[in-house]
Amino acid sequence: MAKLVSKVYGDALFSLAVEENRVDELWDETRAMKQVLSENPDFMAILEHPEMTMEKKMDVLQEVFQKELSQDMMGLLHVLVKKGRIGELIHVLAYFNECAMAYKKIGKVQIQTPMPLSEKQKKKIEQKLLEVSEYETLSVDYEIDKSLLGGIVIRIGNQVLDNSIRAKLDAMTRDLSKVRLSN
Repeated sequence: MAKLVSKVYGDALFSLAVEENRVDELWDETRAMKQVLSENPDFMAILEHPEMTMEKKMDVLQEVFQKELSQDMMGLLHVLVKKGRIGELIHVLAYFNECAMAYKKIGKVQIQTPMPLSEKQKKKIEQKLLEVSEYETLSVDYEIDKSLLGGIVIRIGNQVLDNSIRAKLDAMTRDLSKVRLSN
């Protein structure tokens, strides 16, 4: 249900952003809101509190965000409060973020290696990913995972390229267990 709610409201906001040629502006606002919410986890708890009236929730949102957000974004917040869906705000913002990244052809990539990569290695990997994907730019997160033992794991979109020694050892283990079972 949460996915449906975030899609409905996220699509509405994104459609407005595209129609009015304001994708960048509204994207900046969604990122700023996500940052405020992540830095202040109690804020959502206050907005979701059942004893807090709709009017009070709207007053709090006005107080916190009015100077920072456009009328359209404030309108979204008011609709979410009115419909009792303010608890879905984080998901709506995340969905909008995904839409904006797809629209701008920005690929979200997660790269895991067992040790840090040099800048030269990072640049080479990113260039190769740009060549083989439909993306124009990449947003890359590098992560160190010593359990990989060697190699690399790349997640881009919904694809995973696992060329780690750990994956190869796991595959060998599966193959060996099949051999034992068949004898």
